[in-house]
Amino acid sequence: MIIVVTILFASFVRGVSGFGAALIAMPVLSGFTSVYEAAPLVALIGLSNDTLLGAYYRRSFDWAVVSQLLVGSVLGIPLGFWVLRFAPEGGMLSALGLALVAYALYALLSPAMPALKSRRWIYGTGFVSGILNGSYNLPGPPVILYGNSQGWSQEKFKGTLSSFLWGNAVLIVLGHGIQHRFSALILQQYLIAMPSLFVGTFVGIALSKSFDPLMFRRVVLFILVVIGLRLVALGMQL
Repeated sequence: MIIVVTILFASFVRGVSGFGAALIAMPVLSGFTSVYEAAPLVALIGLSNDTLLGAYYRRSFDWAVVSQLLVGSVLGIPLGFWVLRFAPEGGMLSALGLALVAYALYALLSPAMPALKSRRWIYGTGFVSGILNGSYNLPGPPVILYGNSQGWSQEKFKGTLSSFLWGNAVLIVLGHGIQHRFSALILQQYLIAMPSLFVGTFVGIALSKSFDPLMFRRVVLFILVVIGLRLVALGMQL
């Protein structure tokens, strides 16, 4: 039941805001199972979400930006897989929790992002996203911050982010497959979660124009702070 409810809410948030599914699903499921079990399941969920939203916003993404981000991400993903394999679980949970709290507090304070003009920033953003994707299935935050610095429109933001996340999701699913992480239990959990994924995503898209985006964003970020602090506490107990 926790998987169904978590994926329903995470997919709803993703449909409304264009991001945030893994930010919610990964820490919650990691807290109830482990980082190692949650990572391949969230990867499958992420690929499904990204496919739906990538198709919906297919006319709004910037191919040049997406391709440069993916180049950096391809270099970072192997390092992320290395972290997932060898880092102690307690340390990973605490690090994930601290990263979530730092990101959420930064976004809540909404400081003005400086314009990042050098092409090194976009490749660096992709590289950091790749590391976070391979280890935690969380490639979004660096790209979100980069997009804010570029002043992207809402449509370009959602389209570019969805296309980039789809490319990352394909690579991550292939990586988990090569490492034989998709057990029968994980595939069963994925199939159980699929109906809630479709419902949450499409309801989120349909209602996205009805919400006060600023208030909804703040509520989600506050939830992430609470989840992050819980993960830090769990990691310190292991």
